[in-house]
Amino acid sequence: MVSRRVVSAVSALALVLLACGSGDEQVEPAPDTGDEAQEALEDAEEALEDLPEDPEELADDAREQAEEAQEASGGGQAELTIGEETWTFDSLVCAFGPEEIGDPEAEFVLSAIQDGLQLYVSIDGFGHSVSLDDVDDFENPSVGWTAGGPVTALAGDGEEFIQVDGTEVQAEAEFVDSRDGMSSESAPGSLVATCP
Repeated sequence: MVSRRVVSAVSALALVLLACGSGDEQVEPAPDTGDEAQEALEDAEEALEDLPEDPEELADDAREQAEEAQEASGGGQAELTIGEETWTFDSLVCAFGPEEIGDPEAEFVLSAIQDGLQLYVSIDGFGHSVSLDDVDDFENPSVGWTAGGPVTALAGDGEEFIQVDGTEVQAEAEFVDSRDGMSSESAPGSLVATCP
């Protein structure tokens, strides 16, 4: 099973593909768009050629980029407790507002990768969501928990459970075991984090 972040990356790629065309078809810029538009089109086509076709490889690339961003920003801390288990992350990447995130519907994103696990927190067009995923083994994940997100938003159950106050983040929600799409196993959870 591929994590939600991989699905998001693939969705973003799909939008780029739609914008640039598909297959061997060449997309010509509209008349009078100038050199900048042509250059942007050529850059996009070149970037598409460099993208891996394998979703696992795409996920690995996305994880490496997230780890590099986390290392560059450094700092912060997060503690997620679900049921009787607690995970601590010693370095976070946080982004605030649509301009930093690059999504007009996004308000906040937090990502932390440590010991093969990724904590991902988001307030966006799908509502509030917190997830913990095994990013080392997508085929047989050791852990997978999620609260909120697209499924609950589409079902009309989207609850606003994440509070962001400056760099301080708190959340309390019921988490569902996401390793099995049909799972009904759930446990209460809480998150406390400080962004760098």
